[in-house]
Amino acid sequence: MKRLANDPILKRQLISRYLWPGLGLAFGPDHPVTADFAQAGNRYEVIKYEHFEITGPYRDGQAYLFEHALSHSYFHYADTGEERGIAIHRPHELIFQGESLLYADERFASLQALEPGGVLAIPYPALKQLMGAHGQVNAAVEAAARRQQRSLNQLGRFLGMPAEQRFKRFRERHHPLLHRLPHHIQAMHINISRTQLSRYIKKEAKTWR
Repeated sequence: MKRLANDPILKRQLISRYLWPGLGLAFGPDHPVTADFAQAGNRYEVIKYEHFEITGPYRDGQAYLFEHALSHSYFHYADTGEERGIAIHRPHELIFQGESLLYADERFASLQALEPGGVLAIPYPALKQLMGAHGQVNAAVEAAARRQQRSLNQLGRFLGMPAEQRFKRFRERHHPLLHRLPHHIQAMHINISRTQLSRYIKKEAKTWR
């Protein structure tokens, strides 16, 4: 990631415009809570397909807010080299690993940008301190962590489906974004080969004719 110049006004605008609505909150750019978050965060620029975070200890983790770019999280199994998708992250979504942020556990997922763009990053220790100081934010982030855990539970059930059913479910769920998701990323999240994906897409196209 390339560090961008510090611009407190821009950071406050990004936080009030994107972060708070995504968490169900409504603090303006001049609100003290917004100012505290802006002070704790840094803006970066990422390039397409950049791996901007890998697994590691809690203290090195950061929560991310992309302005416009898509990104995704995935497991990388070092012993086999296999990669398995966890989630597609839309712009304006606060991206963090709940167990690590809340309980200082090791970070288990890697993150990759799927498009170039700007991102605001807040280190976990700083975010945890801010949550302790601002009860509404703490409640909102904890609620987001619970939603994240439910999504992980659903992922297990999703991966237990037959391959073609997974393909159809993924394509339905992410239909508005498919033109922005490369085939190798779709295949990773459906847990099929690119050859299988190509075959299913051709079959899908035939049904539309």
